[in-house]
Amino acid sequence: MPSEWPRRLAWSWLVVVTLLVVMLCVLLPKARLDSSVLSLLPAQSLGKVPPAIEAGFLQRLDKQMLWLVSPGTRPDASVAKAWQAQLNQQPFLTNVQGPMDAAGQQQWGKFYFEHRNGLVDAQTRARLQKGGDAQAQWVLSQLYSAFSGVSGKELTHDPLMLVRGSQLALQQSASQLRMIDGWLVARDKQGRYWYMLHGELKGSSFDMQRGREAVSKLRELEKHLQQQFPQAKVMSRGTLFYSDYASQQAKHDVSTLGVATVAGVLLLILLVFRSLRPLLLCVTSVTVGALAGTAVTLLCFGQLHLMTLVMSLGIVGVSADYTLYYLTERMVHGGQSSPLASLRKVLPALLLALGTTVLAYLIMMFAPFPGIRQLAVFAASGLTASCFTVVCWYPFAVRGLPVRPVPCRRWMLAWLAAWQTNKTVRVGIPCTLLVVSLAGIASLRVNDDIASLQALPQDLLHEEQAMTALTGQGMDQKWFMVYGNSAEETLQRLEKLAPELASLRTGKKIDGYRLIPLASLERQQADLRLLREAAPVLQKRLAETGISVSAPNLQQMPVTPDIWEKSVISSGWRLLWLSLADGRSGALVPVSGVHDAAALSSLAAKLPGVSWVDRKATFNELFGFYRALLAALLAAAVVAIAVSYMLRLGVKRGLLNVVPSLLSLGGGLAALAFSGHDLNLFSLLALVLVLGIGINYTLFFSNPRGTPLTSMLAVSVALLTTLLTLGMLVFSQTQAISSFGIVLSCGIFCAFLTAPLAMPACDKGKS
Repeated sequence: MPSEWPRRLAWSWLVVVTLLVVMLCVLLPKARLDSSVLSLLPAQSLGKVPPAIEAGFLQRLDKQMLWLVSPGTRPDASVAKAWQAQLNQQPFLTNVQGPMDAAGQQQWGKFYFEHRNGLVDAQTRARLQKGGDAQAQWVLSQLYSAFSGVSGKELTHDPLMLVRGSQLALQQSASQLRMIDGWLVARDKQGRYWYMLHGELKGSSFDMQRGREAVSKLRELEKHLQQQFPQAKVMSRGTLFYSDYASQQAKHDVSTLGVATVAGVLLLILLVFRSLRPLLLCVTSVTVGALAGTAVTLLCFGQLHLMTLVMSLGIVGVSADYTLYYLTERMVHGGQSSPLASLRKVLPALLLALGTTVLAYLIMMFAPFPGIRQLAVFAASGLTASCFTVVCWYPFAVRGLPVRPVPCRRWMLAWLAAWQTNKTVRVGIPCTLLVVSLAGIASLRVNDDIASLQALPQDLLHEEQAMTALTGQGMDQKWFMVYGNSAEETLQRLEKLAPELASLRTGKKIDGYRLIPLASLERQQADLRLLREAAPVLQKRLAETGISVSAPNLQQMPVTPDIWEKSVISSGWRLLWLSLADGRSGALVPVSGVHDAAALSSLAAKLPGVSWVDRKATFNELFGFYRALLAALLAAAVVAIAVSYMLRLGVKRGLLNVVPSLLSLGGGLAALAFSGHDLNLFSLLALVLVLGIGINYTLFFSNPRGTPLTSMLAVSVALLTTLLTLGMLVFSQTQAISSFGIVLSCGIFCAFLTAPLAMPACDKGKS
């Protein structure tokens, strides 16, 4: 190249890096660090549900907090009151609710009385549909019951006893909880009483820093409460606790594994080159790569996922490969070649290695998971920047770099000679790896269960199970989502769903469900007609028993979602209803004890505006689908690589050069099986990287301008740096990352072990 071009490239790259620094300074203050495992999952996961309604419900659900406070084996509201007082003082919580006070109960009763004709419950409606006699008989049963406590005032103002019917229906829907002094209270098998409180987070449950502060403060409040009331116990539930656990695990990985990774890589480079300048050059290329990766990722996504940062620790080792290959060439042949001549010598291998590795990462863009796409963008941009740093700057930075003896030169030459002349090595090692790979693959199990990606803490799981047993409300995220272009349409669709759900419960396909106690205006009109038909019959039956009542008020008392949401009676139900500014609305119908998911899915398919949501099952299906898709893409990539090798090197040498890639993939899968892990989407993502990184080693050895000794030294140092980075992921506390590290480490080691197969035959004895 003309002599002025290297300087122009160097200055141009300096301008680019400066722009990246400016971009990062602008984007970083606005960026958010996400720690939610759910954020790794597809953004659209609820099928045909409108995205705005889906997002609204999920954001609301993620903010919910629930507490059960126990004073002991005797009912005592003072402990729950003390806990509520502490919660009300916390700036990160809002709308903390505990008991319904006397004023609230009066408002509740007043609203039900004033809107009783529009709040007819399902049981009352069923009696009315049978005729006025059925409702009259029920009213008489309440009058003559020793436990009902019907007053003359109640009968005078509400002869049809609609308010009482609604109250009884609500009590049945919350049969596991009972009201004591305005509190919802449950009792466990040990006889302890548990008082329920609930509230909301003001911010996102996935904000790592604020989430950590909130959880720490709540744990501190628990200790303070137990000091004040030694017999007290508190159980907590919310997405916040799981998100905080995941973020703390990832933070531990970043801090401990990251420090060990950087320290190990720097020490290794210092030992090999015995000079600070190569160390500084490696740090520079890695830093520029990290800078570019962070800036481009923030530009594309506006945020970074914590798991992306943890898995990107591996980029440190990979991006250092380009610097190491050039530096080893200078260390071995710096006395005979100029820096530019050395660059020309290694440039084809560097660019081929960069292209294949970036392509391997970009294959990840086919996965619909935001976190994985972030990793792909981070890696592709970071590796490109690291390689360009070597190409543009380092011919000037290595001038005067001392030429030193190659470490372990005798052993490396012996190893290379064995691959050229010893059939036991050249044939035996690949065949042994092949047998081991086949044995491992044969015993490999496929598991697409999202729950296997991260082990949840036992204390949180035990509390979750206990609270579900006490309240009857779980967090398994199985529900019907009903939506419409208007509130009336949504409510009418809910009413069409209700009898189907009752049939499913009767058929033992589900154990239960929760429907908001709100009827459409059309249903309210129909109820009013039934009431008008039943009123004369009721008056007649009561008169026959000697009870005279005036005609009930049968005027319209409409209840719309807007009126209902603003009233006290919607407390505890608002979570199940969502109204958007454009008039659209949605309703959740939680379902418990699902025994036939296919029946529920079929039901949703035949009803307009109804979608069955089982988030875990949906994610599992997506994992399986994209695992199969990625496997196909991986196979296609191997075929494409083999074809490119054969076109460039001929059929025989081309096929021989693809053997290390195949054995590296097989070795990674075998290690996964022998370590007791299952094959999932993350394992295949690791194989994509194994293929991309392993090709680097093959390309270094197959470079006709290079020498086997230089390639051996570069690949050895690159392997060690990669193992110090990617290999550290094996020790991650997150199962998905740990299995990712196992596949990468073992697969790349197999690629290193068999890479000398790519040496041209004419290089025999050449050093």
